[in-house]
Amino acid sequence: MYFKLSLRNVRRSFKDYAIYFLTITFAVCLFYSFNSISAQKAMLDLSDTQSNMIDELMRIMGAISVFISVVLAFLILFANRFLIKRRQKELGMYMTLGMSKYHISRILVMETFLIGLISLAVGLGLGTLLSQGLSVLTAALFKVDMNAYEFVFSTAAMLKTILYFGIIFFIVMIFNVVIMSRYKLIDLLTASKKNQKMKIRKTSTAISVFVLSIILLGVAYGIMLKYGLFHDTTLMWTSIGLGAVGTFLFFFSLSGFLLKVLKKNEKLYYHHINMFVLRQINSKVNSTFISMTIICLMLFFTIGVLSTGFSLKESLEKDLDETTPYDATFYGFVGLGEVDELNSLFTEMDLDQYGETIIYNRYRTDQGIRSYLQPYASGAAATFLDQERGVDLEVIKRSDYEKLVSMQGEEPVSLEGEEVLLLTNRTDLTEPIKRFANEHAQIEIKGETFPVAEEGLRVVSTKTDGVATEFMTAVLPDEEAEQLSPFSVTINVQYEEGKQEVADQEIPEIHAALNAQEDIPTYVLGMTKTEAYEQSTGTSTVVVYIGVYLGIVFLISSAAILALQQLSEASENMERYSMLKKIGVTQKGIHQSIFRQVFIYFMMPLALAIVHSIFGIKVVNDALLAAGQTSVLLPSFMTAGVIVVVYGGYFLATYSGYKSIVK
Repeated sequence: MYFKLSLRNVRRSFKDYAIYFLTITFAVCLFYSFNSISAQKAMLDLSDTQSNMIDELMRIMGAISVFISVVLAFLILFANRFLIKRRQKELGMYMTLGMSKYHISRILVMETFLIGLISLAVGLGLGTLLSQGLSVLTAALFKVDMNAYEFVFSTAAMLKTILYFGIIFFIVMIFNVVIMSRYKLIDLLTASKKNQKMKIRKTSTAISVFVLSIILLGVAYGIMLKYGLFHDTTLMWTSIGLGAVGTFLFFFSLSGFLLKVLKKNEKLYYHHINMFVLRQINSKVNSTFISMTIICLMLFFTIGVLSTGFSLKESLEKDLDETTPYDATFYGFVGLGEVDELNSLFTEMDLDQYGETIIYNRYRTDQGIRSYLQPYASGAAATFLDQERGVDLEVIKRSDYEKLVSMQGEEPVSLEGEEVLLLTNRTDLTEPIKRFANEHAQIEIKGETFPVAEEGLRVVSTKTDGVATEFMTAVLPDEEAEQLSPFSVTINVQYEEGKQEVADQEIPEIHAALNAQEDIPTYVLGMTKTEAYEQSTGTSTVVVYIGVYLGIVFLISSAAILALQQLSEASENMERYSMLKKIGVTQKGIHQSIFRQVFIYFMMPLALAIVHSIFGIKVVNDALLAAGQTSVLLPSFMTAGVIVVVYGGYFLATYSGYKSIVK
């Protein structure tokens, strides 16, 4: 009997609470899909570096999945609490008919088990299908070909999903039993008649708290705009803390004065049944300001993570062509007397067999580029120069510069006498250096004054690297450069035609064997161009996957909580809507009031999250531009599209479900 009753309740729940089931199913689908990435490697033509990146991605995903499971556990518990609350009268009727709390708890446990079983089955099925498409996305993000399509099913991901969600639903079962044991019959039967208490009664107090919240948010925004994202960790966390507290106080104070303010606009307040709608919203915000705060912060995190993830991928890959002019580069930092040893070490690597090579020194000046460029910097460059730590002007010899540029197939700038040419590959520093070179006929380096060449700046890279690190380098006459202290030795390699495949395989092995020696003067850094591309695409793909995974889960969680809050109180409002019908409100008018209520309720946390995001995106945008990388504006528009689809979809589903329950 109890099983039949549980099965009937589950069938009814599918009709009335489709969002609850869909949310759990979608969570299972995402969890399985993102944890099955390692199984997709069989289809992809991956190098060792890319294969290692996927292994690293799976290790990170493992840690992230633990966090995600905690978030989903709270979501499911939250949803379950509202479902139990809506069924209080039903449970009270069971007790009235003589059913004990033990047997009611058994029914709830069976229902939870059935819900979990169905959600896991459907979610795993959808996740299996989604993971097939994820294989194509993985290939695109890693920029590799698919060997041949084959159906992929990850047993490890399936078992992990079953384990994690099994634990979650077991906790839900215990939660239901504990909740049921605390209920009294009178509480269950009169639950729908209880009114919610106002948290703030005095309008003056509410307005004061609201003003304080605006001040805290303004201070948080100001700190981040002034000091940027990476200026100081303490300031960053202080800003985040102030923003979180300000968000809480904003929603805490809102219901205390919002309705009274709107009452003053009689045309708005008394139009149609706006009075009813506004009171409904005011009452709901008054009792859910904590969840409103959490949802707002989650939405802000979602917008920020999705925007940052896509933009960081673009930025990491944007300048690779400019920062990888050579097929391979290796370098080591040296102390006094170690230059000759490192030169000999690079010679012994015998990289000449793969193509043209050049070994050259870089010299230190101990003069920060900030002292040269700060008067000419603005925007992203000024932000970078304000935050830079120990970025000095570097020097290379003129003869080395000419060989390096010729090796790239370019024509070097012709320099005469003691003329100096400045080099950079940083897009944010190009304009300040150009202005400095144009406005100065000479430059002082280590107490010596040198004339600046007519073409004062050349945008060029003197080594292959995954990021733009040629901040500002001066080309000096050989005899002048040799008077300075060298701090690094670099070897560049340009492959001969037809040797790339062999070189890309053998040179990393030579590099690894070199660093394995115990008597080398310093650890040798560097990579091939292929490794630079693979590491860049691999790193950016890891960032994208984590960003998308977290962002979508947070977005779904936020929308699901809002939806369940609205649907859980729909039955409580049935009598109120019935009264509206009795006083002459049409069905169309009731539908309009439901639409306005649900729309405003969904928009309140999203609106503040968007305000947070405007400032957050500005700060992140400045940080990326200061690093010579791309803007986050385009990815932000893409993120907005995702939010419109997912969040808007939940809104429409909630509106439809609300109408169905009230009807």
